[in-house]
Amino acid sequence: MRLPVRAVIYFYIFICVVLLLFNLLYIFRSGSVKRRQQRKIQRWEKYLDSFAEGTPMWRPDELLRRLKNVQELMAFYTAMEGREQEQPGEAASFFQKNHAAVLELAREYGEKDAMEQAFFAYVIAAFHPAMEDQRSPLLEQLLHYLEHSTVYSRENVLNALYALGNIQPVEHAFLLMSQRGWYHDPRLLSDGLNRFRGEKEALAGRLWSCRGQLIECFQVGTIRFAETFGGDRFAEAFLRALETENLPAETQFTLVRYFRRHAVPYAQPVLLRLLKGESGGKRELAIAAAAALASYPDEKTRQALKEALHSPNWYVRQNAARSLKALGVTWEACGIDPSVDRYATEMLEYILGGQPAAKGGETEREALAAV
Repeated sequence: MRLPVRAVIYFYIFICVVLLLFNLLYIFRSGSVKRRQQRKIQRWEKYLDSFAEGTPMWRPDELLRRLKNVQELMAFYTAMEGREQEQPGEAASFFQKNHAAVLELAREYGEKDAMEQAFFAYVIAAFHPAMEDQRSPLLEQLLHYLEHSTVYSRENVLNALYALGNIQPVEHAFLLMSQRGWYHDPRLLSDGLNRFRGEKEALAGRLWSCRGQLIECFQVGTIRFAETFGGDRFAEAFLRALETENLPAETQFTLVRYFRRHAVPYAQPVLLRLLKGESGGKRELAIAAAAALASYPDEKTRQALKEALHSPNWYVRQNAARSLKALGVTWEACGIDPSVDRYATEMLEYILGGQPAAKGGETEREALAAV
């Protein structure tokens, strides 16, 4: 049955009118929500003014009642953020003086959904002062949030634990997430660990000591975290683990990369063996070893990297050429004959640029034509 053209036009006009009304209602409601939220922010600004003067306008029970509502908590966050920029340290004072209310809030938000828990943890990470070795039910509550969490809420909980600066809860969180098999991006982990407010090297040592219970991403995050330290405290332990332990592939790669930034003499023989593929079951680590050896400038390294230019693996050849360039090795010093190894020649052209003019009257074009 075919509809008349007039009916189709009327139906189209009806749909357009409905969409227009929906958009108008949405705009009106959005504006109303924004105005209500702005009024809440202004009330919190007044409260923070009175708190700073020592005469808070709300009693603790009223403060708690308001902050149980996530919209009020968002308004509180906005007001406190502006206040902290103007008067640093006021947020720490607020949380210290209202510790009992904060603990009660942590319990209340523990009964809410993961998104609201994530925002409460975000507020803690932003404003709560470091607790370091102090034990507090707040830490236990935050760990409890991990039980039914999302990736987003887990990241916020971890950031809150880093901000509180206590080693044990961070270790507990890593172990719990590993037991559940929850992947977390190693870059997020290493960046977050660098914001830890306690003893960073002690935390790295604690996490590394329980590496056997951590899944690959947490091992990698811990190594990247340790890589940012100035000294070589972890070099010996990392090298021993690389040689003797059956670690996941990405963990091994990260350990090898560690020794580029932390170049210690006793790591060079291990890196040379890895480059030559002499370590059983670790041939793939030649790629990372070729890059790490750029930090070990001696003749043994240069010779090994020149030999690695003939590797059948493209990535080994690439990293070897890059390391030779970093060590100042020239085309001539590489001793590559274009007529013998085309792939090594192409890699040097890619990394070092075009071939230099050949000796004995041959031009560069003639040398290339012989390939």
